[in-house]
Amino acid sequence: MLELTERSKKALEDNNEILREIEEWISSQPHIPNSIPRAILHRYYKVCQCDLEETKKLIDINVKFRMKHQSFLTNRDFNSEELQRVIGNIQYTIFPKLTKEGYAIESYRIIDSNIDDFILKDIFKYVVMVNDGYALIEPDTNGLITIYDANGFTLSHFMRFVTNMPIIHHFSQYGQEAYCVDLKQIHFINCSQTLTRVISFLKPVIGKELQKKFVFHDSGLETLHEIIDKDCLPTDVGGSNGTFKEYADIAFKIVQKYHDFLNKDENFFLLNE
Repeated sequence: MLELTERSKKALEDNNEILREIEEWISSQPHIPNSIPRAILHRYYKVCQCDLEETKKLIDINVKFRMKHQSFLTNRDFNSEELQRVIGNIQYTIFPKLTKEGYAIESYRIIDSNIDDFILKDIFKYVVMVNDGYALIEPDTNGLITIYDANGFTLSHFMRFVTNMPIIHHFSQYGQEAYCVDLKQIHFINCSQTLTRVISFLKPVIGKELQKKFVFHDSGLETLHEIIDKDCLPTDVGGSNGTFKEYADIAFKIVQKYHDFLNKDENFFLLNE
């Protein structure tokens, strides 16, 4: 039983008929699982600006992408050595409070300098898993804001990007073409020359439209606070609502609570079409 927020409960009730229509369409598509919860279907619908036909297209693209590129989209056992290593190396989470525009906020930061544990494939896997879990309880968002904290990012981390271009390309492609999120802004804080090198290096695999959403905060956090209210941000970045650690713990609990569902590949795509 999903524990939806009150906001999302109402959204699902208000869109009951359209969600039923999507479910009927899915039942006629042999490659799309019938086990996709309504909460996730609503997330697709919302991302597609409540356009039914575009929603169907995005669901189809997402499922086919997951079938084709399984390196970071399958075998999602939260208790595996790979994912536990990710949790010890980076702090990835989605903040519990939406902005006044109804946007969710996600953040990335490195918490362990051990480069041996910085495995991009596994990091991407955990990121998608958390997002899939969050969509189960808060599907009614108006968009997503990303915050990358470059503190602790070194030349060794940069080299991991250099040597992992295929997986980076696939993850970027997934985010731009197949993901059921509407990315509004990408903020970079605690910027460095190393981060600038990474951005320049990745430009060939990052679409121009996505690059327009980049916001660099080179001289402190005041410019971040001008865009995002402090009560939506953790105290670590001058906010007034919780800490990164507390937010990360919430993400852990969501993934743990819905682990069995998230770890079943057949709930998100069929392995044999």
